[in-house]
Amino acid sequence: MRSFKPIYGVFVVLVFLGAVLVAELVAERAGGRSDYERVRPEQGWVRIGLDGLAAQKVRFYRFLNGANQEVRFFVGRDAAGQVQVAFDADETCAKANRGFRTQGEWVVCNKCDKAFRLTDVNAGGGGCKPVPLAHRVEGSQLLIAEADVLQGWRLFH
Repeated sequence: MRSFKPIYGVFVVLVFLGAVLVAELVAERAGGRSDYERVRPEQGWVRIGLDGLAAQKVRFYRFLNGANQEVRFFVGRDAAGQVQVAFDADETCAKANRGFRTQGEWVVCNKCDKAFRLTDVNAGGGGCKPVPLAHRVEGSQLLIAEADVLQGWRLFH
């Protein structure tokens, strides 16, 4: 009878981990969330152009500063044309690091599948709702202070 060598066990574990990582990647892509656009602060501000953002559309962003602090957030425009901005995390499910996806006028938690209207994002509310991000709109530019973005860093590390 042949003996089981430890190297075979290591190989089986590595194959299993690879399969899990591939499945997670496929599930994230199938979740309907588009890739993140990378933004950096310039003189303490993040500036995002709003020209191409149509009603009931959402864009996802990945903030990265010089200290490698990464924060993800999204910017959407509701049916009334109001700009809605929030972190791509909530207080309840943040540790799962799954964020949100969009379905029409709804923002849906990728962990618990609770849906919230895009029009209510800036209002906040806690729990599983997206955490709003302080911002201001000047003309066709969205301005977010770097300090405001970094307040959400606790949700992502």
